Parts: sequence; C-alpha cells; structure tokens
Amino acid sequence: MKAPICEVCLKTDDILCPADEKKLQEGIISELDVKISRLLYKLLGDADIEFKKAVEAGDLIVIVVGEGDVPITIGKGGKNIKTLMRELGKRIRVIESREIKSTDDVKKLATDLLYPAGVFGVNIVYKPGGENYYKVLVLSRDRSKLPEKAQVLESILAQIVGSDTRLSFI
Repeated sequence: MKAPICEVCLKTDDILCPADEKKLQEGIISELDVKISRLLYKLLGDADIEFKKAVEAGDLIVIVVGEGDVPITIGKGGKNIKTLMRELGKRIRVIESREIKSTDDVKKLATDLLYPAGVFGVNIVYKPGGENYYKVLVLSRDRSKLPEKAQVLESILAQIVGSDTRLSFI
C-alpha cells in the first residue's frame, strides 16, 4: 500500500519517524492522513492501492485514492468503509484522485463527491485582481440529493482541487 507516510510509520502506532514528523509539521500531511493511512493499512495490509490524502469537513471525511483503487478501498459489500465509519465516527466517501489540468478534471471530482446529485458543468470564474475560482453547476432539482450541506462540499472540493470552489444551482 502506498501512503503519505512511510511503511514503518504505517505499522507503528502513536509515533512517526523524523521525516514523516517533519511532513506533518510543515503541513504536507495532516493528522487525519496519518490516522486513515494506519487504519487502511490495518484493513487492507499490503494491498496494491495508493492512498493520497483525506479531507474532513462537517460530518464527512473524503478519502482520495489512486486511479482504480476505489473498489478495493470500499471493500466487498462496503465492509472496509463501515469499519472506518465506526472507528472515526463520521460518514465517509471514497473518490479517485485526479491531476487538475482542466475543468473536466474538476467536473469528474465533483461528480464523484456530489453523487447522487448530478453535475451539469464546471466554469472558471475570473475575478478582478487576477483571482479565479471554479464554479460547479448543479441542477436545482438535485439540491436535495447532495450528500452534505453545500458549504461543506465547497470546502472539501476546494481542499482537494487546491483552489476556491463554489456550488451554483441552475
């Protein structure tokens, strides 16, 4: 299993090696990344998956994994996710990582995160002063299908994408 922390740190509880401790202090990884890395390792062992990062907002934790690793992470019948939800006391979504090159990549991430609500499209809004943000267009009829409040989902998307993101209902 590939994780943001080294294999030795995955297998030990409570302590991190100096290199991973430095990553944690510099904000490259979070406490949540460490906790979920260790929990996934206990559940999956040396499975061929890549855990990228975890993002938390409100009552929801989003686990970002490598391409094609979502089914293994969820487990048969959702077994792994149920265990993680019990351990962490929060709801969990697993989505596939994407390198953000265009609005299509943001749309794919938003579609995975907002399911079962549908994503109509993604626009880049350019503000005066050179700043910009992603505007994720969701159909108004799907507002009630959102897995969490719009503000929480905006926060999670912004953390994953690395840029300000707003939901807009059309």
